[in-house]
Amino acid sequence: MNENNNVHETTEHTWPHIPAIQWEQVVGYISNTAITTMIFAVLVLIFTFIASKALKSDKKSKLKTWVLTFIKFFDDYLRDSFDWKKTARKYFPLVVGIFIIIFFGNLFGLAIDWAISAFPTIHIANYLRPMHSDLNTTLVLAAITVVSFLAVAIKTHWVWHTAKWYLFNFKWNNFWEKCVNVFVGWLHLIWVPATLASLSLRLFGNIFAWIVLIWVITYLGQTMTEWLFQTWRFLSIPFWFFEFFVAFVQSVVFAALIISYINQAKEEH
Repeated sequence: MNENNNVHETTEHTWPHIPAIQWEQVVGYISNTAITTMIFAVLVLIFTFIASKALKSDKKSKLKTWVLTFIKFFDDYLRDSFDWKKTARKYFPLVVGIFIIIFFGNLFGLAIDWAISAFPTIHIANYLRPMHSDLNTTLVLAAITVVSFLAVAIKTHWVWHTAKWYLFNFKWNNFWEKCVNVFVGWLHLIWVPATLASLSLRLFGNIFAWIVLIWVITYLGQTMTEWLFQTWRFLSIPFWFFEFFVAFVQSVVFAALIISYINQAKEEH
């Protein structure tokens, strides 16, 4: 029995830590990604409170300058994207909110991965995990996007016209063009659940892949440089910067897609 336990312990430390595709249960129905999400939400609320006080204050501060620069950048970007100031301000909370959740949520996930690597004896991975490495989280973000552009389409063209466009848009110059238009509407109907799957799987796949990459590189560096006093940590630094870039790209792409979908929903078909 003791021999089996020794073999099991040896085998457990032989391989790098690769998380399961699905979230891990911590207690009851609470998962490690749910705990991470709650902690991230609390941090966002705290920062929002501090930033709000800084904006209301008459004193100049770096935080106030940074927040105003951040808001102005997105305000200008949305005004260029929607070509109307009122529309840009209307969808500002949605687009910027999604960007903040994805970008800073991914940075928080990188911090968790670093903590797991830096303090292996604490077993942080049993309680925390990057929230976007859970398909449930990315599915919720994708669902918010899909519901938003469908709501915009219904509000702009009303329910009957929107349903007609997707189900039987039999209008154009001649019979064959009308048939083609009906077929195009059906393709758009299929495109709705396809968009839901594409957005959720893209974000999930990139974040989960980075977790695997970080841990494999860390493990290989640790294995090859044990005699160099843990210099393997320096070998993984370029990959951390690469994942920072991936986090930024994912958030920008997601925000740009939301803008594109909303503009398409407002167009006349």
